[in-house]
Amino acid sequence: MSWPYLHTLVNHFPIVLTVIGALAVLLAAMLPRRAIWVYALSTLVLAGVMIYPAWLSGQRGAHAVHDAWYIQHGAIPTHSQAADITVWIVGVVGLLALLALITMVRTREAVSPARALRILVGLGALVSICAVSYTGYLGGRIVVESPILASPTPPVITVPVPTGNSTPATTPATTPTSPAPQPVTPDSAHQPTTPNPQTTPAPQTHVL
Repeated sequence: MSWPYLHTLVNHFPIVLTVIGALAVLLAAMLPRRAIWVYALSTLVLAGVMIYPAWLSGQRGAHAVHDAWYIQHGAIPTHSQAADITVWIVGVVGLLALLALITMVRTREAVSPARALRILVGLGALVSICAVSYTGYLGGRIVVESPILASPTPPVITVPVPTGNSTPATTPATTPTSPAPQPVTPDSAHQPTTPNPQTTPAPQTHVL
């Protein structure tokens, strides 16, 4: 499995998890329920875990398609720079969510984490949504909005012809084939053979 293919498999997980986690934090802020907060914090923790495989596979896969003919020049470095910032934002928010989740697990009567953690997680989730959305947008532009692929006419790809003396192809010698024997039919087997007048010697006359 190549790095570009692996990146296409895992890069959507941190985006979806971040969006769902942020929406769950917003819902938990309006409806303070312990189950909602646990779900929201757990989702943000998973987003922080999945952001690193997505970033790593993207960095390794960028070298494989950097010189591809269908990639617009400068599209990959722009996406890579945005991903370098996003991995830190989502990772830090995931750590904050993990800290808030641990405090709630230790205190079973707590409906929500501490006020400072709620503010930090809420603001971090909002920034994370902006970061993953912009990074994902730049990643989609690499192929979806490529000028070469958007053109109605396919590009002309020239194949270099090797120079040098080429050895002419030799055809194998063919041996003459003898004609196949004619089958013998019963009629032809009983027909008398007529002597050839050219090969039959003429009768000799003796003069007395």
